[in-house]
Amino acid sequence: MEKLTLENIKKALSVDFEFKGNSNLDYVDNFKSIIDADEHSVVWCSPDKENKLELISQTASKLIICDSTVQLNESLLEKKGFIIVENPKLAFTRLMRRIFPAKTESGIHKSATVHPEAEIASSAYIGPNTYIGKCRIGKNTVLQGNNYVYDNTTIGDEVIIEAGAILGAEGFGMAKTDDGKWERLPHIGGLEIHDHVEIGAATTIDRGTLDNTVIGAGTKISKSVHISHNVQIGKDCLITGCVAIAGSTTIGNNVWISPNATLLNKLKIGNNVFISVGATVTQDIEDNFQALGRKVLPKR
Repeated sequence: MEKLTLENIKKALSVDFEFKGNSNLDYVDNFKSIIDADEHSVVWCSPDKENKLELISQTASKLIICDSTVQLNESLLEKKGFIIVENPKLAFTRLMRRIFPAKTESGIHKSATVHPEAEIASSAYIGPNTYIGKCRIGKNTVLQGNNYVYDNTTIGDEVIIEAGAILGAEGFGMAKTDDGKWERLPHIGGLEIHDHVEIGAATTIDRGTLDNTVIGAGTKISKSVHISHNVQIGKDCLITGCVAIAGSTTIGNNVWISPNATLLNKLKIGNNVFISVGATVTQDIEDNFQALGRKVLPKR
């Protein structure tokens, strides 16, 4: 990272801010955590920390992004500069993205295999050893290496899919015969992945039985997640590592599902729901509730 002045940093910020303190900053040349920073680091301080003032006092950083709840004394204002914002993490995130813009590629890697009837935007990127079936892939979407995308999958614009995802595979739907044998139910539905979705490495999402499995716009899915057939997920959800969502469950908007949670099939999860680490969800959850273990409680 090149050396940046305070004015460079101010111009790169894409949020409203107020500057307080010492503006005689030499330069910054790195982003670090508030604990590991040096005098040339840009750092941020979480509003949720009970020891905010202690962290800010002890960090070696001379430039700190924080919120207005921090009680800054004269001594700190003389020594350090403070960028005061409503959401420090968001400001820090956007600043990093401006300083370190993503390296975008487009085109299809020579080792990828693409169905002749696939529709792929010219600005999309298909990584090495990836298979693309008879699908539609939107603008500026990136599929990293070793992905497998089945027929009848639609992927929107500016979607990011990390390595090793399997999208649109047949769901695990079975019918039992009179003599106790299992017969596979054909899945003729598809998979819809809407704009601005991110899907982590080694995640699998099954296509629908008759209708489509749907992942709503802006939803972010971490690694090693399994989403079964007919699942409907709303907008701007956060689904973390190793979550399992069984078939035909419907999830609203802005739902946070923590690591290793398991959701039973055919459930209805409302909007703004929080599901805790390792929770086993066996019942519907209304809007604005949280699931802890097997208990469902209103959010505070």
